[in-house]
Amino acid sequence: MKYIVTSFFILAIILSPYISKAQSTNIACVDLKRVIVESEQGKQIQKNLMDEQERMKKTIDSKQDELQKLKDAIEKQAATITPEARAEKEKQYQNKLKDYQRLAGDYQSELQQKEGEYMQKILTEIEDIIKTIGEKEKYTIILEKNQGGILYSTPSVDITNKIIASFNEAAKKKTPAVKK
Repeated sequence: MKYIVTSFFILAIILSPYISKAQSTNIACVDLKRVIVESEQGKQIQKNLMDEQERMKKTIDSKQDELQKLKDAIEKQAATITPEARAEKEKQYQNKLKDYQRLAGDYQSELQQKEGEYMQKILTEIEDIIKTIGEKEKYTIILEKNQGGILYSTPSVDITNKIIASFNEAAKKKTPAVKK
C-alpha cells in the first residue's frame, strides 16, 4: 500500500509541469459556415450566385418554352403532314431537346464552378483572419466547430462572432473581393 501511495506521489511530482502547461492552453472554435453565411462578403457571394442562377433560369425557361411550342406544333400537325415531314420535325425537336439538356448541364456546372471559386477565395481570407486573431490573442489551437468533430463547446470558446466582425472590418478596408 505504501508503495502505491509513494508511486502516485512521485508520478504527481513528475507530471506537475505538464499539468500546469496544459492549464494554460488556450483553445477556441469557429463555425466557418456561419462566418460565410453572416459575413458581408458571404452575403454578397450568395447574392451574386442567386443573380447568376436567376439569369440562367430565364434562359433555360425560354428554351423550354420553345421546346414546348415545337412539340405542340408537331402534335397539331400530326394528322395533316406527311410521315416524312413529321419525322423531320421530330428530329428537329430531338436536336433542340439535346441542346436544351446540354445547356442546362453546362449552366449547372458553371454555377458550381463559380461557387467553388468564391468559396475558395473567401475561405482563404477567413483563414488569414483566424490566424491573425489566433496569434494576437495567443490561442494554442482554433478548431472548426462543425467539421472538426466538436460535439459540444462552451460559448466562451466560440470566437465565431469575433471572426465575422474582423472579416467584415477587413473587407471594408479593401476593395470588394467579390464582383459579378
